[in-house]
Amino acid sequence: MKDTTLPLKKSIKKNGGVKEGFGLKDWQCLLKSSRDLAQRKGAPIREMTMKEVNKHNKVFDGWMALNEKVYNIAPYLAYHPGGSGIMKPYLGRDGSAIFSKHHPWVNIEELIGPLLIGYLKGSKSLKDSEERVRERDT
Repeated sequence: MKDTTLPLKKSIKKNGGVKEGFGLKDWQCLLKSSRDLAQRKGAPIREMTMKEVNKHNKVFDGWMALNEKVYNIAPYLAYHPGGSGIMKPYLGRDGSAIFSKHHPWVNIEELIGPLLIGYLKGSKSLKDSEERVRERDT
């Protein structure tokens, strides 16, 4: 099975909204059917610096830090209801403040959790994750 960010249906813009085949249900279907949407290729989720995140600032290679976690957001861009253009300025950056301002009700883990590729160096999220692993292993 090949993972892809392309929709299952034809991409036809309808009434200025989200393109057909790029809606929330299409995204959820893609999340369920893909094995490596984050494109980690078997690499572990790891600690990374903002300097490293900054290098991934293109639509085809876009990372974003959200609440101390780093996501390969590129596969989601076409599915964002506001369009990919609205997210372009935040590729390779920390989008936490703007995300919280415009989407305080959205559960990031449910929406893009499978796109997680790492934690920002020294983040509380990384420490909590490491602690859960230690507890699980004892």
